[in-house]
Amino acid sequence: MNERMEVGVSLSVYDITVPVMVHGLNVMDDYLDHAQALERAKGFEPGRILGERLAPDMLTFGRQFSVGCNKVDAHMANLMLRDPPAPRTTLMMYPALKGRLLETRGFLQNVQPDEIAGAQSHTYALTPPIVRGYFGGDDYIRHLVLPDFFFHISIAHAILRRVGAKIGKRNYLGNLTQHSGGAYS
Repeated sequence: MNERMEVGVSLSVYDITVPVMVHGLNVMDDYLDHAQALERAKGFEPGRILGERLAPDMLTFGRQFSVGCNKVDAHMANLMLRDPPAPRTTLMMYPALKGRLLETRGFLQNVQPDEIAGAQSHTYALTPPIVRGYFGGDDYIRHLVLPDFFFHISIAHAILRRVGAKIGKRNYLGNLTQHSGGAYS
């Protein structure tokens, strides 16, 4: 017999953004390690995978990381009702990209829940290149902030798979034992 107990749970904007993004950045960090290991295993020139792309009109593997971090900075600034910082250019080298991920994780880990409390109730003005218009906070978070973040992780994942990395869904999901307290299958 499979009994399910329903419990009303309220998640804050903080709960559905900051820890989720920190976890995703950890996955991205692992992808950089996989790329370097694959380069060594296949005898590729160091940094070659950073220039790989899924399609000609898409960002390279390395740019998925720098743009992903810039998006985290911009989206979180919006949610905190601050001006977003100017996008940063990161050198397309593994140490620089790992450093950028570390900085972005540090930024997120310093965000306090009260800094984005109520963000779901605000209206956000968005400008091209992605979309133009005004969005309520709930829609902004659900339909742009989180999908935009995961897009860069999934494209990095797909590029790694295309160049021969032996990664799968477990890699994309990251280390769930740190959250669940046990193994997952």
